Amino acid sequence: MNEEEVMVTTLSIKIQGLVVNSQATDSGNWQYVGATAVEQSSNEEIQLIAMKRDNNSCGSDFSASMVTATLIFATRQSEVSDHMAIQGLHDLKSNNEIGSVSAASPRFAAYIGGAFSFDAKEGVLTINSRVS
Repeated sequence: MNEEEVMVTTLSIKIQGLVVNSQATDSGNWQYVGATAVEQSSNEEIQLIAMKRDNNSCGSDFSASMVTATLIFATRQSEVSDHMAIQGLHDLKSNNEIGSVSAASPRFAAYIGGAFSFDAKEGVLTINSRVS
């Protein structure tokens, strides 16, 4: 990936091949999610690994759950794949998500603190750098 591609302030990632494994526990329902994805402007392949904890946590019911995901990019600029971690809220009615980037490899450091949103109908994850 060249410097111009790193300068892009918004990533648009199309999620494909979603696989969900649900596990019910006394403290809530956990969902483990895996998917392949493609960044739409560069066509770079990405693997998404996520977990969500549904409502009914500690006796409280909400129409939302927490979500944590790691995006692993196919292109490598070091021994470890470039990556980004996102955390936020999953709306149980719409399946949309919002939150922010909590960690990233050096290539994506400008995104740490930037907002993300996931449009479930379109299957598109949008990630903004903190300066966009």
